[in-house]
Formats: sequence, structure tokens, C-alpha cells
Amino acid sequence: MAKDIPLRMEILSEGRDDQLGISSAKEIELIMHYIAEKGSRVALYYDDANNFILTTLLGADETGLWLEQSPNGFENKRIAESSKLVFVSSHYQVKVQFTATRANSVLYREYSAFFMPLPKVLYRLQRREYYRLRTPLINPLHCVIGAGRGTALKQPYDFVIMDISCGGVGLTCKETDTELKPGVSYPDCQIDLPGVGTVKGTIVVKNLVVLTSESGNTICRAGCEFKNLDSASTTLLQRYITNVQREKART
Repeated sequence: MAKDIPLRMEILSEGRDDQLGISSAKEIELIMHYIAEKGSRVALYYDDANNFILTTLLGADETGLWLEQSPNGFENKRIAESSKLVFVSSHYQVKVQFTATRANSVLYREYSAFFMPLPKVLYRLQRREYYRLRTPLINPLHCVIGAGRGTALKQPYDFVIMDISCGGVGLTCKETDTELKPGVSYPDCQIDLPGVGTVKGTIVVKNLVVLTSESGNTICRAGCEFKNLDSASTTLLQRYITNVQREKART
């Protein structure tokens, strides 16, 4: 059973958190639909984030979303009067958050609800620990590291990806390989994400670990971290991981 994500509000700094933001209205709408369908808990902060209620997302469309009101009329009045509201919930075990300037009291399918416009930016908050996705064994992902200026490689290398996250990748290599060395940066890396796009950037090898499979075979995993990945590439990674999780949930 998946554990609940703590719904504490995060303080976001301008610029530093740009790569965590999703600005696609369609993608934000899909995330809101998922939260509503799963009945995920929502924390709605009000009064300059000094107070909050736990509520449920009743529905969403391209215009906005509807949250169930509190049974406490005083709380509802304070929320309606607030000029800054913060929505916090979870999407595939990742905290999501956005800020709104108003919540209008309305009826939604006979429920007393708050209507909030669809946010222009939704943040996926994975700072401390990125969700790591195990890649498929059939038709696996590959990380191609180029050779030449700025790299220690004399020729391009193609490594199978064992797992991937917005923070880095785990590459499969042989125990005797000497191409990947801990502490070394490798620029000109390329990862093709099926149905999404291509991520290009620099990786830094953090560690090499020898693993033994159930059959007794040994492989080496190179744990690598993305270095200064741009916001476009981070968005592609988030989209790929979300797509794979969505497909797994359907099976």
C-alpha cells in the first residue's frame, strides 16, 4: 500500500524552483482529474498559510477545479475572504502544490464547494528524494554518452538504463568496465524517451555498485546524477515518468 504524502506547504523561491513547475494547462488538468478520481487528500491553506483544512477535489475541467467546503462555516468564510490560498496534494506519490488568489463559494453537483481557476503553474516537489522509476526490461532506455572535447571517453558509449528519475539515472555496466569513474562528469549525454522527446545534458557518476541477480549473475550499476539539467529536460522526464506510471496503473 502506498504511504500518504505529508501535505505540508513548501516555501518556493523565485527562479530556483522553475524546473519543478508544470505550465501546460492540459497536463495540469489531467493531474487534477487524477487527484479527483483517486480521492487523494487535499490541504487548502488560507489566512496567509496560518491555517488550513483537509478537503477533497470534487472535479476539474479546463476552466478550474471544485473543492469540497469545510463543515465549519467560519472556516469557509475565512477561505472565501483570503487573497492567497495554497493547494497541496499528491500525484503518483509526489507532492504537488500551487497558489491561488481566490476561492468562490458555489454549488457543484449539490455539494457546497469552492471554485478555483486552473493554475498557470503547478509545482511537483521532489527536492529531497526523487521518485526512481525502474525502466522496462524489454526495449529498455539507453543513455548515449558522446566522446570528444570535455569528456574522458575516446569513443561514444551506449549504456542501458536500469532506473531513472528527475535527479539522475542508474546505468548498467560490466564490473570490469573502466569507462565510468566515480566523481567524473560526462557531458553530451542523450536519452531518448519514447513518446515524449530527447533529454540532453551532463551526468556525474556518484557511485559504482555490484549487484547480484536471483539467477546469480552479477552486474554493475553506475549511479549518476544530472548536472544543471534545464527546465525543458526536467519537464520531459516528469512527463515520461508520469506516462509510465499511468500505463502501469491501467494494467
